[in-house]
Amino acid sequence: MSNKNLYYKWLEAWNTDISLINEIAHNECIVHQARTDDKDSKSYIGPEALKEIISSGTYFFDDYKMSLVVNPIEEGGYVSARWNFTGKYNGKMDGVNVDKGKEISFDGTDIFYIENDKVKDYWVSSDGVDFMKQLEMI
Repeated sequence: MSNKNLYYKWLEAWNTDISLINEIAHNECIVHQARTDDKDSKSYIGPEALKEIISSGTYFFDDYKMSLVVNPIEEGGYVSARWNFTGKYNGKMDGVNVDKGKEISFDGTDIFYIENDKVKDYWVSSDGVDFMKQLEMI
C-alpha cells in the first residue's frame, strides 16, 4: 500500500470503520499532540493511540465527517494532508454555549511517519481557536 493510500485508509477509519486502524498502525505508533486531558503522547501506544484520536475526536459530535482539503503529499517516509471535520454538536461537552445540533466545521493538518507500511508517528495540528469560537467557548 502506498503512503497516500494509507492516508485514505485513515479517512475511511474516521468515516466508516475504526477497526481499519489495525491495518495501518504500527505496534509502536505514537501520537504527538497537545492534549487538554492531562495525558501525554505516550498514554496510548500502537493502534490504540490512533483509535483514541478518532474516539475522542468524534465523541462530542453526531453526523460527523472527515474530508480532504489538500490531497496527501508524500515525501520519503512521510505523508501529510489537510483535512476538514464537520459534525453536529451533541450536547456532551462542558463549557459550550451553543445548542445541541449546531453544525461545526474546522480544518487541520496531519503528518504521518511511515515505517514498514504502518503509521509509526502521527502529528496533528487543528484550528482549535476556530473550533472553540464556533462552540462559543471563547
